[in-house]
Amino acid sequence: MSSIKAQLSILAADWMEGRESGTKGELMAGDYIASMLQLYGIEPFGDTEYAPVRRQEWMAGKRPVERRTYFQQFNLIKYRIDADKQSLSIIEGNTNANVAKSYLYGVDYLLLNVENNLEFTAPVVFVGYGINDSPNGYNDFAKLDVRGKIIARIDGFPGSADTSSEGYKKFKYENIRKLKEQWAKDAGAIAVINLSRSSDKQFMMPTNLDFYFKRENFESDVPMKRFGDYRARLASDIANETLPEIRLSTVLQQSLLQKGGIDITEFVNQTGKSLKPASRVIPAFSVKVTSGIESELVAVRNVLGCIEGKNKNEYIVVGAHYDHVGKYNGQVYNGADDNASGTVGVLEIAKAIQASGIKPDKSIIFAAWTAEERGLYGSQYFVNKSIPNEKILFNLNMDMISRSSERDSTKKQFEFEFTKKYKGFQSLAEVLAKDMNLNLEPRFSPSEQPMGGSDFSPFSEKGLPIISLFAGMHSDYHQPSDEISKIDWNKMEQIIKLAYGITFSIANQPVEHFIATENEMEKK
Repeated sequence: MSSIKAQLSILAADWMEGRESGTKGELMAGDYIASMLQLYGIEPFGDTEYAPVRRQEWMAGKRPVERRTYFQQFNLIKYRIDADKQSLSIIEGNTNANVAKSYLYGVDYLLLNVENNLEFTAPVVFVGYGINDSPNGYNDFAKLDVRGKIIARIDGFPGSADTSSEGYKKFKYENIRKLKEQWAKDAGAIAVINLSRSSDKQFMMPTNLDFYFKRENFESDVPMKRFGDYRARLASDIANETLPEIRLSTVLQQSLLQKGGIDITEFVNQTGKSLKPASRVIPAFSVKVTSGIESELVAVRNVLGCIEGKNKNEYIVVGAHYDHVGKYNGQVYNGADDNASGTVGVLEIAKAIQASGIKPDKSIIFAAWTAEERGLYGSQYFVNKSIPNEKILFNLNMDMISRSSERDSTKKQFEFEFTKKYKGFQSLAEVLAKDMNLNLEPRFSPSEQPMGGSDFSPFSEKGLPIISLFAGMHSDYHQPSDEISKIDWNKMEQIIKLAYGITFSIANQPVEHFIATENEMEKK
């Protein structure tokens, strides 16, 4: 346990400044992780570089030698809305006259998912829920041409407010936001107005907050600046993968709905009963939007090491993100649980397997991901840019493994999420926990294709089997109070032991061995 405490004390120290991706703190943490991998005898698995030579050596004929490093480097584009470069106008009119009314950013509307400067003017079409589900016989886009237009849509789906309704049973989607985005792009829409059912929503951007603040342990006459004031994307990705999203104030939304003769409450009730679309064009009504952003290019890096297996071209990946949310107004968001704990878990497993002296059947990649807090970009970059996916056979993810939920009075519970097809993962964990005499209570969560806000998602999205270990959510999440003093060292150590056993077992058996039989799947 002393090794766990020592490593976590370094990663979650104040002088790591919260390890925000692209900052000095993240660079220091990355160097520390790489040094520990090197200390444990783990081979580097990052980018290659040329070892420099001195001038005298060069003159004597010695040339630089290519060698592998522990770092996989890539760039992010950080960006945020420039509030001074926003404008929105609503143009009403017909063949005789047009009237344009301008509105204020942060007061009348917000603009989201904007990655570049942009400008457009387009008519508005109400598309109900924005669903195109042909197998279920429901299409909000039927008989409408939305190409090059702005669509206005409501969150949810027919019957989503009533879990006992036919619509809820018929249209319950696992990832409706992603589906709606794709349906809108397939139909040719250029932007989305998201309509709210709330009659009194606010943007939470009032300007009269320059007075005394008190929040938990923070007391000041100015508000505590929070993580999340900018977004990021991979520099190698095409911008604007997501359609620009416009959110309107209550007054402005009501004006739009009146022009289209739309009553949201009536629409929701009718479609919930009839399960039939009620989309329509809003006549003589267009929206003009201009938007500017601030952006910068930021270098970041994953830390990668590898133990080569007997089948050196077959890999399993053991990973955890080492970045956190940084330092703001002197407040350090240490991220002891999130996710210095998982990072230490990766290092401990690497050390133990290397120390065993047993060469595994498969090669094991040990990964400390960056930019998880900005959108899982470290793991996403690795999955898309590294070794071919057919050579990656499995991913084990550890995220926040050293605390417990406030609802867990036993302090023994943890989430064990895994790919449902691989039922043997659950059996393996149960056997290991018993053999190792671990005082843990796993909550098994199988799903067809596990997705969520952690680094197993890019692997699962590619159809690769995963196991993700998560000890529990708590009120210190993304707060300066996520500190070393609150770590449950015993629970963390036991989860790492379980993760070690899982890694060693899967590295030395065919992954297919853990696939459930047809009878087992039918029982589920």
